[in-house]
Amino acid sequence: MIHVKNLNITLGTFRIKNVNLKIKKGEFLVLLGPTAAGKSVIIEAIAGLVPIQSGQIIVNNRDVTKLRPEERNITICYQDYNLFPHMNVQNNITYGLRFKKDKHNPQYRKNFKELVKLLKIESILERMPLNLSGGEQQRVSLARGLIGNPDVLLLDEPLSALDPNIKATIQEELKNIHRTLHTTIIMVTHDFIEANYLAQSVAIVHDGKIIQQGKPEEIFQSPSSVFAAQFIGVKNIFRIEEPAELEFFGLTKPGYIGIRPENVYISLKPIKTDYHFQAEIGDIRNNQIYMEILCCNTRRDYLAYLTINRFFELGLTKGMTVYFGFNKKSLIHIHEKPVQDLKCKA
Repeated sequence: MIHVKNLNITLGTFRIKNVNLKIKKGEFLVLLGPTAAGKSVIIEAIAGLVPIQSGQIIVNNRDVTKLRPEERNITICYQDYNLFPHMNVQNNITYGLRFKKDKHNPQYRKNFKELVKLLKIESILERMPLNLSGGEQQRVSLARGLIGNPDVLLLDEPLSALDPNIKATIQEELKNIHRTLHTTIIMVTHDFIEANYLAQSVAIVHDGKIIQQGKPEEIFQSPSSVFAAQFIGVKNIFRIEEPAELEFFGLTKPGYIGIRPENVYISLKPIKTDYHFQAEIGDIRNNQIYMEILCCNTRRDYLAYLTINRFFELGLTKGMTVYFGFNKKSLIHIHEKPVQDLKCKA
């Protein structure tokens, strides 16, 4: 198990503030958050690459807080691969073994054979990095990180530089590696869809702090803050304070409700959802994957997502009067400080 206790770091004006994490042995944890939230700093602290002010890092019941990086048995892979340009693929993968005390352990040879097979790189072992695609370089980087049986594999945005098709392939291979090797993995990303697919546990990082940790489905269904809800795609977030609305939405005290745009239904006729309203279409945007529809109600405005086919079936146009609604099970209850409600475009 990995236990990060009360971690505090100061780098210039940026601070990591009292971070606490628990990761089970063999678990795949994703640190999720926006750029410059502190995700990379946290994993670099675990690897021993940045100095910490206070706190403790325990890996498999061993306190590694004051150990040098090479003494921790932790490896880190970055998005830019960091392959040696003068070495072929095989030598890149095995390079780190020469610094291990048990570098002649026959297990490493077995690891090499298993990894190149898992990552489908048997045919490129003699090639140089300059002649590799981005996906091939990332596979080599992963093999290099795993060959020495690390207690923890740290991945810093490993897929962000890849095109969508290759990215999906590497995601599947990464999931298969974890399923096969049971290595403890901590990965940094800003992509919740990626986190939801890969992770067994997700920790949301914001402004140097962990603001929520749990299973992906728990965070997706019950974000603990307005920021967390916004970051994972809840576009409709409203402050509910008036007694009539509190009763209407089933709240016992002032707070927030959130509704995902994909859970908002639109019809040309009155609908029988748990909550339903009449509205005017204030804006329409085609993002080439689905249609974004802004429904302007007299009370507040709601964003809805429709498939392109459904949009054309309904024949929606700006200014049209429609009916929209959502069901009680789609409501997300949040209790936090105010946010600005979505405004209808003129």
